[in-house]
Amino acid sequence: MLRSAAVQRINRAIGFRPSGNPLEATIVLALQEAQRDLERGKTLPKFLLQENQTLTLVTGSHTVAKPSGFIRENDETRIRFFPATSDVPRFLSRRYYIDAVEANVRSSTDPDTTVEPVAPSVYVVRKSTIDFITVADVNYTLFWDYYKAADELTSDIENAWLVSNPATPELGAPEWLIGEAGLRVAQDLRDQMAIQTFSTIRQAGRAACFGETIASEDASGPIQMGANL
Repeated sequence: MLRSAAVQRINRAIGFRPSGNPLEATIVLALQEAQRDLERGKTLPKFLLQENQTLTLVTGSHTVAKPSGFIRENDETRIRFFPATSDVPRFLSRRYYIDAVEANVRSSTDPDTTVEPVAPSVYVVRKSTIDFITVADVNYTLFWDYYKAADELTSDIENAWLVSNPATPELGAPEWLIGEAGLRVAQDLRDQMAIQTFSTIRQAGRAACFGETIASEDASGPIQMGANL
């Protein structure tokens, strides 16, 4: 679904306004605002998840720039790399900065002493970088999974939110975004009927999005506490 189609859906619910009406610029801004808010949510949809992405940690350095659009790391995995002699990934531990530094760089007897270059073992996600604390002894290709913001709807495109395909419902959530954006417009217009309409669309769109996630998890069988420990 293109942005223009989403705009027309909102036009329809606020009184079947014709294409090109003066409110459309406001509707576009509402779509952008709703997307930003949804991407700050505690629970993010799977279609924003980027899996098995790579980071290159260069010899002699200890930081890597965060990728464009980074929202947050996936809670289910950690940064990892494959040792040269193994096909089994070695997972790094995520730490608070002060704990990582004190445990991996500073000696308890000599705070100014730093360790020699080694393979990464811990990392800290900072404002614009990922800090591995210790200096790398060789080049490392690291793998990770993280959530990335969808392309901003500044032009008439189909971004990750607006993907609409009944065969792959887990790949987008256009109704959720339209409901969120339309609700903002309807509230500004003080249109109670439209507020109810968009509230229903938003609730159904969100439920459908996370319903697919729950269904895919349940497809693996019943969940048992500690089964994979």
